[in-house]
Amino acid sequence: MNAVVRKAMEKGDSPEVVAKTVLAAATDRAPKRRYAAGKMARQVSLLRRFVPASAFDKSLRRQNGLPA
Repeated sequence: MNAVVRKAMEKGDSPEVVAKTVLAAATDRAPKRRYAAGKMARQVSLLRRFVPASAFDKSLRRQNGLPA
């Protein structure tokens, strides 16, 4: 898992992208429950809404090198 996390961190969004999202969340007049920081987070959020949980979990396990 260390290698998987390290790889994800290398491909992750810049700290500026995350900071911008945190600032938007902190100053929003009508806060949301969740804020997606970056392109990949928005894609994952969208998939979670429209893909069955079992398929989403299977894909996540495959991406992380875990047994299906």
